[in-house]
Amino acid sequence: MLNLKNRLAVLVVSCDKYSDLWKPFFSLFWRFWPDCPFDIYLLSNNISPAIPQVKSLLVGDDISWSDNLQRGLSQLKEDYVFLFLDDLFLRESVNTKEVLEVFSWAVETDVNYIRMNPMRNKPDKSLNKSIGILSKGVIYRTSTVVSVWKKDVLLDLLKLGESAWSFEVYGSIRSDKYDRFYASWKDYFPITNAVIKGKWRKEAVRRLKLLGIEIDLTSRKIMTFSETIIQYLKLLRSYGLKLFPSKYRRRVKSFILRGKYNYEQNT
Repeated sequence: MLNLKNRLAVLVVSCDKYSDLWKPFFSLFWRFWPDCPFDIYLLSNNISPAIPQVKSLLVGDDISWSDNLQRGLSQLKEDYVFLFLDDLFLRESVNTKEVLEVFSWAVETDVNYIRMNPMRNKPDKSLNKSIGILSKGVIYRTSTVVSVWKKDVLLDLLKLGESAWSFEVYGSIRSDKYDRFYASWKDYFPITNAVIKGKWRKEAVRRLKLLGIEIDLTSRKIMTFSETIIQYLKLLRSYGLKLFPSKYRRRVKSFILRGKYNYEQNT
């Protein structure tokens, strides 16, 4: 019988400059997933958090998102990790029974990746009623949002010096050498994106207050009205990509990035 706890760990990727998020993050994590059966690690630099039921994973001075993650993964004994980012807060209850069914299937069938919600983009091919296939060439194939990874594959795809954003864009191209990339049709982990570019989203602050969560507004600012509008415009651009067939979205994204980023040299 599969001993899933020995094979998979929850890894919350953070850094010291985001330590003000840890208390609200884990307050909601335990409220909405109180029966999480896995070991939970918090990746940080030099600050070791005193959070019950959370293991500290210190990686030293901050270099980049990918550098930090590579050093953290090398310390884990489990061969699968469920990635959670520190600014994505749970907002609804998690059905552990359903989650374990998907996680068990993923480990037993040796998948390389499965994203546990269709937020970025839905699978482009159907596998069954719960899971779909992310074909080679689809955009955001390596989205970090609530995703299960085979650790060795994630380590292979990381490129030192990259941000999480760059990894989702360029790591998707590098991932085309691998099969067995999947995503769920339903949202198993409803989340609120609380912080963008180091600032609280106004809507997230409002939602957290309604949930009775205290946040430290002295450590980071709330986005201004103009910054919020810019983010909404970027979100609309992302939705605009969905107007194109899935096999063309990455090509359209490369055209959008042309001039600002060398899309091919980062692959």
